[in-house]
Amino acid sequence: MEEEAHGVGSGSAATPTSRGGARTPGRDLKGSGRAVSGEAQEPADGDEAVETAKAWVRAVMDERDLEKAWPMTDPPLRKVLAQHWILQSHPDVVGPPEEWEALADELAACPPLHPLWERFARERLSRWREFWPGFSAVTWGVKSRTEPRPGIVVVAFVEPRGKLMSLRPGPPLQFRHLAVRRTRDGWRLAGLDGAHLFKPGWPPGPE
Repeated sequence: MEEEAHGVGSGSAATPTSRGGARTPGRDLKGSGRAVSGEAQEPADGDEAVETAKAWVRAVMDERDLEKAWPMTDPPLRKVLAQHWILQSHPDVVGPPEEWEALADELAACPPLHPLWERFARERLSRWREFWPGFSAVTWGVKSRTEPRPGIVVVAFVEPRGKLMSLRPGPPLQFRHLAVRRTRDGWRLAGLDGAHLFKPGWPPGPE
C-alpha cells in the first residue's frame, strides 16, 4: 500500500488472480512524502489527531514495537499492511493463495493471532527504517496539519534543521505525511502517503 501506503514496501508484489491461480505483478505501495491538498494549519497543542500520529511514529520508528502501534492503526490499514507483506513473501512462508485471506485477517487482528506475526512485524519495521531513514517522533517536528476531507487529518512531519546556517544552499528538507482517521474508537493512523489511502484487496488499491 506505503505511507506508502507510503512506507508499506517496495519491489514488485505478487497478486493471486484466482484461488490457486498464477501470481502477477501488483502495485508497489512504498510512500513518497509528497505534499497533499487542503489548507495547512499550525498544529495545536493537545490536538488528538497530531498526538496519535506522533505516538504511532514513536512506537514504530523509535521503539520498534509494531504490536504497540497496532491498536493505533486503522483496521483497514492493518489488513492492507498484512496483505502487502503476504504478496511480497515466498509461498513457502505464507502458504497457497487460498489461505491468504485468513492469514491476513489473523495478522491484522488486534491483538495479532498468528504465529507469523513476529516475522511480519520484524520485516515490516525493517522496511520502514529502510525507506524512512532517521524518521523519529523525538527529533522530527510537526510542521502542519491539513484536512483534505471530513474525518481525515494529514500530519506533516519535517526533519530537524541544523543548528548552524550556511551561506550555501543545502538539500531540501524532508517531509513525511501521515493520515489519521476519526473513528468511533478515536483517531487512528490510516495512511502512510498523505491523503492517499488504500483499501484491502489482492492487491490493495486506492480508496
